[in-house]
Amino acid sequence: MRTYPQHKKYQSGFSMVELLIAVALGILLSWAILDVTLTSTRTAREVELTSETVENGRYLSQLLKNEIRLAGFYGRLENYSSGAAAQPDACTELASADLINGMSFPLFGVDGVAPGFTTCNGDTLLTGSDALLIRRANTDFVTSTAGLDANQHYLQASIKAMVLDTGTNSANFSLLEKDSVTLAPIREYHQDIYYVDDANVFKRLRLVNGAYTSEPMVEGIDDFQLVYGIDRSGDGIPNADGGNAAFVELPASAEEWEDVVSVKIFLVLSSTNPAPGLNDAKTYSYADKAGVTFADSKKRRLFSSVARLTNVSIKRAGI
Repeated sequence: MRTYPQHKKYQSGFSMVELLIAVALGILLSWAILDVTLTSTRTAREVELTSETVENGRYLSQLLKNEIRLAGFYGRLENYSSGAAAQPDACTELASADLINGMSFPLFGVDGVAPGFTTCNGDTLLTGSDALLIRRANTDFVTSTAGLDANQHYLQASIKAMVLDTGTNSANFSLLEKDSVTLAPIREYHQDIYYVDDANVFKRLRLVNGAYTSEPMVEGIDDFQLVYGIDRSGDGIPNADGGNAAFVELPASAEEWEDVVSVKIFLVLSSTNPAPGLNDAKTYSYADKAGVTFADSKKRRLFSSVARLTNVSIKRAGI
């Protein structure tokens, strides 16, 4: 009898156990890839928002430092005190005579504004924040009255004399150099107000052509605080005198405003958008504030710096 070789039976496909293992491994691998992707996306977003905050903070800090350093710059004028007993109203007293009185006070500010406080253009300020006014002349100048804007205020100064008037009265700018021919430098006069509105936008009001013009500058400002250094001994640096501190939240009198020689600047900035999954658990302490917290997911940084009123402190020190 003939015999035939037996054929082996081969199994095709996967068993249920193998299929379940493959599915589980696929899910784990997909989850790992998804987690890495989400983490990378979240990290990239946080880096982007941090960079935005740092860039805005550095720009704003440097701008304020530069402006404060120029406060009280009135060209070559040695004595700019008008003898005014009080500062003119920054919003309503904008005539040339008022601006001349204001020159005695290169800086002015308000501290911790109350809810609903408004500035000259009607903007409502961020509650609890500060505001700063800076008076100075432009560093650029002309030596001709041709082309002066009619309503713009200009300052012409020599060492001992000055003229502050609008371009419409250009004939008043008659101070001459030593050659008795060339006009003394004529500079635009600046009176700028820096503040944060209730939408957390840092703004500047500029006195242009006799009226204030609003300039939005940086978004995401959570606070703006200032501390003023007062020279109480006439040596050009902040110093204490008896019970009077060298640094104060706000000068108490017109005399103290004239004696301000430096300013500490504090800015709390946040990203304009939240960072996914972030919880800002930091506590901030600065100026006269302590234990400040924010219940959101924005990236946030505190910037602090000190600016010296170069022109004021040098004159006071007799340099």
